Amino acid sequence: MTMPNIDRVELEGAMRQSLKEHWRMFAIQGVLLAVLGMVALTVPVIASVTVAVFVGWLLFLAGVMRAFSLFGAAHAPGYWSSLLFSVLTAILGLVIALFPLPGAITLAMVLTAYFIVHGISSFALAFAIKSHTGRWVLVLAGGVIDLALAGLVIAGWPGSSVFILGVYVGINLLFTGFALVFAALGARSA
Repeated sequence: MTMPNIDRVELEGAMRQSLKEHWRMFAIQGVLLAVLGMVALTVPVIASVTVAVFVGWLLFLAGVMRAFSLFGAAHAPGYWSSLLFSVLTAILGLVIALFPLPGAITLAMVLTAYFIVHGISSFALAFAIKSHTGRWVLVLAGGVIDLALAGLVIAGWPGSSVFILGVYVGINLLFTGFALVFAALGARSA
C-alpha cells in the first residue's frame, strides 16, 4: 500500500479555506464548549461523577466488544489472555459506571500518577532537545505544570480527589472553547 503524496501547502490552504467558510460553526462549537467548561468548574463534583460514569461505560463497552471479537478465534495465539483482559475491562468499567464516586476517586489517582510520569518524562525530553531548539523551555515548563498539578492533588488528598476530575475537564473544555472561538474569529477576518 502506498501513501498518497499530499502537498503540505495545498493541505494547509484547504484547511484555511474550510475554517473560513465554516467559521460560524467553529465559533458556536467553541462557545458551547466554553459554557460546558464553566458549568463543570461551577459544579466540579457533578462533573467528576459524570466523567467517571462516561469512562466506566466506555470501558465496559470496550471489554464487551473485545470479548465478542474473540469468538471464533479460540485457537489464535494469546486468546486466553486477551479474553481475560476483555472480561476484566468490562467488569472494571461496570464497577466504575455503577459506583461513580469511588470511580472518580480512582480515576483521579490514575490521572495524578499520569501527571507525575508525564512531568518527569517532559523533563527528560526537554534536556534531550535542549541543544536542538530554543523552545525546550516550553517542554520543561509543561513538566513543571504537570508536577505542580500532581502536587496540588496529593496535598489535598483525599478531599481533592472528589472534584479534581471535574476541574480538569472544566479547564480543558473552557480553553478548548476559547481556542475555537478565537480561531474562528481570526479565520472570519482573514
